[in-house]
Amino acid sequence: MSTRNAWCRWFGIGALLVGVSTPVWADDGSPTYMQGAMRKLGRGAANVVSCPVELIRTPELVGRKDGYPAALTVGILQGAWNGVARGVVGATEVVTFFVEFPKQDFAPIVQPEFIYAHGDWAE
Repeated sequence: MSTRNAWCRWFGIGALLVGVSTPVWADDGSPTYMQGAMRKLGRGAANVVSCPVELIRTPELVGRKDGYPAALTVGILQGAWNGVARGVVGATEVVTFFVEFPKQDFAPIVQPEFIYAHGDWAE
C-alpha cells in the first residue's frame, strides 16, 4: 500500500468520524462556559477594532434624531466619548474573557453589544 493511499484512507476515516459525531455538538439552547468566554473574547476584539467608528456612528444617530446641527456639535463629542469607552471596555473584555465578569453570564458591559447589526447602526 502506498503512502498516498494510507493518507487518503485515514483522512476518509477521520471525516467519517467527524460527520457522525456532529449531532453530538448540536446546540441545546443553554450556552456553555466556553461558548460564553469565546463570545466575550470576540465581542471585546470587535469593540477594540470598531471603537473609532463611534466617531461616525454617534453623529449619524444624533443627526437622525435631533438634526444635523446637533450632530456636528453634540454628536461628535458623544462619539469621541463613546469611542474611548468602547475601546476601553473592549480591551477589558479581551483581557478578562475567561472570567464571568461583570455578571455571572458573560453579559456585555456596553450597549449595544456590537456597533453594526441587522443592516444598520445598532441603537
